[in-house]
Amino acid sequence: MSSDLIASVTSASMALITFLSGSLIAATPWLTRGREAFAVSVPETAQADPRIRSMRRAYLACVLVISAASAIAVLALSSAYPLAMAAVVCAPVIAGFALMLVFRNRVRAIKRAEGWGTRSARLSTVAGAAEANAPRPLPLTWNLLYLPVILATLALSLALYPAMPDPVPVHFNAAGAVDGYMAKGWQVVAMPIAVQAFMALCLTASHWQILRSRRPSSPEHPVASAIAYGMFARAQSATLLVTGIVITVSIAIMPLAFAGVVTSDQSFVALIVIIIAAILPNLVVSLVYGQAGSRLLRRMTASDALDFDDDERWRLGLFYVNREDPSVVVPRRFGVGWAMNWGNPKSWGLTALLVVALAAFVVLIEVVLR
Repeated sequence: MSSDLIASVTSASMALITFLSGSLIAATPWLTRGREAFAVSVPETAQADPRIRSMRRAYLACVLVISAASAIAVLALSSAYPLAMAAVVCAPVIAGFALMLVFRNRVRAIKRAEGWGTRSARLSTVAGAAEANAPRPLPLTWNLLYLPVILATLALSLALYPAMPDPVPVHFNAAGAVDGYMAKGWQVVAMPIAVQAFMALCLTASHWQILRSRRPSSPEHPVASAIAYGMFARAQSATLLVTGIVITVSIAIMPLAFAGVVTSDQSFVALIVIIIAAILPNLVVSLVYGQAGSRLLRRMTASDALDFDDDERWRLGLFYVNREDPSVVVPRRFGVGWAMNWGNPKSWGLTALLVVALAAFVVLIEVVLR
């Protein structure tokens, strides 16, 4: 494969990644729950309000245009300007967040004008047997599947070790030229294993978050909402596991590159293709289920009541802070997935643990590279 073809494939792949991720952000207003609009608690019937519908369409159009423009810019920049390309790739995310804040303020103004309020800050509902029998996320034990992947990578590294040069090229610049070497030794075998183990730990922690998240429930439809959320959480946990295994397997490219079986350009293209393969399942699950299973409830009768209102608990629509809520993890208000409850000290403890683990991993890699 020629270097020009590899550069073209790389640029096209990065442009596709930019547009796909931007498209998911653009669709966010349609993926959130019926009781939420731009991170504001509203009655389900408010989704039909022409002002909110107009904002959703404007958000979609603006973010799609910015995503398309960013994808074209990525193609133009190619791989010659990696820093500029990275900034362009982030443009849809930044634009989506800024637009969300603008429309969030408008929805809050509409909410005040219409008098959409609730008598209490929080009313809980119990789905009873339905919630107990609703689908559940995959058990945490499924993450043991990472072990055979790590062991297979270890076996591959040991098998390729005799063919590796001394010193071993381990880092390449944007042009594909080697700019970092490592003395041939146990570190060459340990590096891919350390990266895989750290990735598996982070992905397992994300799976744990799904299992520990508060289960939202609709007062009018407690049975259906419990089932919908259960199906959503199960699909998300399965997608996370499959994506994690794909990413972990991709790290096996490292010993192949060390031994010269694949070139740096080929390995980079392979990684981009793997990233796209990891994005697509998450995009499909988000579009099919919606946030917390909201799209599964679209055909149900909407309600004028607003029994749950915690707008003040969500800072900037993204950060949940509630000292009275014992939950550590809650479904996101805007977007697909979960968020930490920063009013719970356990969230800060878990974050500190993650920072320590990340620092330890960086130190370990630095020691290995010496």
